[in-house]
Amino acid sequence: MEYYAHISDDGLRRQTVTEHCRATAHYAAECLSGMDLSKAAYLAGLLHDAGKFSSLFQAYLESATREEPVRRGSVVHTFAGVRFLLEQYHGTVPLSFDDIACELLAFAVGAHHGLFDCVDENHASGFCHRLSTHDNEYRESMENFLAHCAGQAELDGLVQEACAELGPVFERIGELISSEPAESTAHYFYVGLTARLLLSAVIQGDRRDTAEFQTGSPRPEDLKDKRELWNTCLQHLEGELEKLAHAPGKGSMEIQRARQEISHQCRQFAERPGGIYQLNVPTGAGKTLSSLRYALAHAARWNKSRIIFTAPLLTILDQNAEVIKEYVGDNSIILEHHSNLVRPREETEELNVQELLMEDWSAPVIITTLAQMLNTLLDGKTSSIRRFQALSNSVIILDEVQTVPAKMLTLFNLAVNFLSEVCGATVILCSATQPCLKKTAHPLVSDLAEMVPYDPAVWQVFRRTRIQPAGRMRLAEIPAFAMGVLEQAESLLIVCNKKDEAAELYEKLSGSDFRCYHLSAAMCMAHRRKVLKELEAALENLKSAPQESREKILCVSTQVMEAGVDLSFQRVIRLSAGMDSVVQSAGRCNRNGESGSPAPVYLVQCQDENLAKLTDIQRGKDATESLMARYSRRPADFQEDLSSKAAIDAYYQTLYREMPEGFQDDPVRGKPYSIFSLLADNSCFADERAESFGSYFLNQAFRLAGRLFQVYDDDHLDVIVPYESGKEVIAALGSEQAKRNLEYRKAWLEKAKPYTISLYDYQRRRLEEKHGLWPVRDGDTSTWALSEGFYKKEIGLSIEETSMQFLEV
Repeated sequence: MEYYAHISDDGLRRQTVTEHCRATAHYAAECLSGMDLSKAAYLAGLLHDAGKFSSLFQAYLESATREEPVRRGSVVHTFAGVRFLLEQYHGTVPLSFDDIACELLAFAVGAHHGLFDCVDENHASGFCHRLSTHDNEYRESMENFLAHCAGQAELDGLVQEACAELGPVFERIGELISSEPAESTAHYFYVGLTARLLLSAVIQGDRRDTAEFQTGSPRPEDLKDKRELWNTCLQHLEGELEKLAHAPGKGSMEIQRARQEISHQCRQFAERPGGIYQLNVPTGAGKTLSSLRYALAHAARWNKSRIIFTAPLLTILDQNAEVIKEYVGDNSIILEHHSNLVRPREETEELNVQELLMEDWSAPVIITTLAQMLNTLLDGKTSSIRRFQALSNSVIILDEVQTVPAKMLTLFNLAVNFLSEVCGATVILCSATQPCLKKTAHPLVSDLAEMVPYDPAVWQVFRRTRIQPAGRMRLAEIPAFAMGVLEQAESLLIVCNKKDEAAELYEKLSGSDFRCYHLSAAMCMAHRRKVLKELEAALENLKSAPQESREKILCVSTQVMEAGVDLSFQRVIRLSAGMDSVVQSAGRCNRNGESGSPAPVYLVQCQDENLAKLTDIQRGKDATESLMARYSRRPADFQEDLSSKAAIDAYYQTLYREMPEGFQDDPVRGKPYSIFSLLADNSCFADERAESFGSYFLNQAFRLAGRLFQVYDDDHLDVIVPYESGKEVIAALGSEQAKRNLEYRKAWLEKAKPYTISLYDYQRRRLEEKHGLWPVRDGDTSTWALSEGFYKKEIGLSIEETSMQFLEV
């Protein structure tokens, strides 16, 4: 009898379980070959679908193919491999390293369609559950697996090799925790990340082989040695940099020379082995190009698998992506991933075909958001876990690292330690306002060498602004203050903390005798890109227009403008926030030193601002006001500059000191545990009441933590908006061709990205009440669109029926 894993929709092609398990094992091994974990990944991939060797599953598959009513995932096939590993190779207390290795492999096998808790909220053991159910199917499945797919001798050998590979990983984890206090539970967290790594390889192998079967076309093999590719890109970039050095209008000669020196130092630093390093340079110092030059040179020198750039905001991502594409010289090797338009269902035994459309980060160069990076490290969806393996042996550029939410500093730091010391990744922390990540509750283990050593003289070259307090005022008073500032300047940027503030100020100022622009995350990327181009042209025209015909320019924005946007205003008003945000906003002022002296950046304390839902901004604002009080008493301690290194260090020390104990562990609201504790020793549930107490090393509540983890406080729904070509995208994705043709649908989902916005949960509910949301195809809730009338050309998303909508956050 043949045992099948998949049958094509037309019933004409069939893939056996053996073919699928072997292919999955092969692809999983490829994922971790650079980390010397190929045998462990191969073994987990080989066993992942062992449960499909049962007559029950075969009957289910045949019924589903004939389109008979079956409940998706009703036949459990993931338990068999878990049970086989634990029964055959796991010992009893005291546990050895080989026993822990066996648990890691078993978890990677059992969680490839959805995480499970090793110990859950009811103190029940996920391993014990998988050992004690489906007895008949288990015996039948494993007899057939051993007869048709892999024999006992081969499996014995693979287990031995897998344990040998995992031994050095445990040693590196031991080194990582050597600086932790004795009571630390960080080693459990690191071992949990190892489980995630193996699982990620299995998921990638499984999804890749399944997609290849369904489409009937194998994906081209990845280059094993990319040094030639990296060197070609590096040569192109350095040729473009040479042209840039002689291009007019890019700042004073002094600024250009400083940028070139920074770029040169980054190029030299690339010769050093991998680690965790800081790129701490002033705003406007050419950080994007310098970090790209470093990444290409380092990848070529050390044969890295891929380069990953992250940015916190879509505006920054969009601009950085344009720069990277231009200077890399080959768009075909670049993937932009910033939204999840496809929302696959999770935790079913069978694949939702939508998940096969999710980006797997297999491209050589990835450009993504900080949120997607953090999801890849910690989120519970299999689509996020799948990407984790792609981080190994990579160069990861974390731009604006200060924007990592303070509540997850423990998770972030430990994950970065793991990426560097276990996964062989090189991690670069980029910022003009470097956070003190060595001073957190769980610090980075690296010495954090600076790629460009701090030089006050270089920073002075880029000191083009002076941050000055403008006092306290109500939001309604800010337009008059802004008008007064514009009497002394020709261009002004106002940066707000909230969308409603920006919308209200825009409405009150847009009727004045100057050109007014609005930017916020309520606008899709294509919309923001269009406004930014118009704004750039207007600012450029301002330089050359005769004095008598110049039209003054005002832009009201949220944080989307405060970093990574290469525009320069003569003045900036920033509503008080964390100093990192204030300094980033100041970077949009006198950017290329157009003014002979530092231009003022006004820091306004908005009296009637409500930041109750934006606690990170409130904490930053409080720490900034504490710094300003110290500065007013002893400005010489900070070189009479609120943006100096001394001022930024003092700001972060205050910020971290005032955080409640355990805050950095990502505490779960209303619960006695944090995401970190769930992913470490899980002490709330894995105590003497636990079913498996003392029997296993892995006690983490992976499923619960993955479900609760959120980068930001609200879950988001990505929707396509009917803005310009977005209407064509919505129509195409709703067509019959998109339903039938996976490649066609994937191509249009790629085109949809610039026409996407993210909705908070409360916005989604309000839109649903007003019938403002609809699935692009009937019966398919994986991809959503915004109805006509709820998107305005001035401000983007507009939930109310009025012409303007002031969003709360």
